[in-house]
Amino acid sequence: MNDMTVRDIVGLCPEEAIWKMMVDISEFMKECKEGHVLAPGNIAIDGDSFFVGNAGEVESEFLAPEQDASSLPDSAQVVWSLGAVAYYAASGHVVFGGHGGCYQRLHPNVPLPTLPKSMRSLTPVIQRCLCSNPSERIGLEELNRLARKGLSDCSGRQRERSEMYNGAQPGKDHDKAGKWPEEMMEI
Repeated sequence: MNDMTVRDIVGLCPEEAIWKMMVDISEFMKECKEGHVLAPGNIAIDGDSFFVGNAGEVESEFLAPEQDASSLPDSAQVVWSLGAVAYYAASGHVVFGGHGGCYQRLHPNVPLPTLPKSMRSLTPVIQRCLCSNPSERIGLEELNRLARKGLSDCSGRQRERSEMYNGAQPGKDHDKAGKWPEEMMEI
């Protein structure tokens, strides 16, 4: 096992890694009896698996708007934190201009963040995690189910793209010769 955390790969994560992190962490948190404060520095990576590692410093920008830094989070607060970490890992930016839940507490109607077009399928799930009202947030069970579906869909899209970039159509094998629209010439 290595000491790599989500903080080490912030902004470099492909969509598939974000979905995988959400699957792994939501699964762990569903089964966990004691609350864990989530932040990029305490979500560890081992190969292609994500898990909650040793508790590091509390990072207030990853705490839900209603969360007290001195108490263990409930499941709605965990969902908010996971959404904030997922957004950070995907974009390289802390939600709400770097202020996280503190800003959202003072401005509950602030627009929810969006991700780049290349990760647009993550945006609605992350936005459901980041609702300012805890009763409107997605639950851990539903988050886990949607993350599994997102991971499966993302993996399927990547296989299709890979086959197309390799000159083949999904399910068909073609000769790669003659694929250039013009002859290559020396410049």
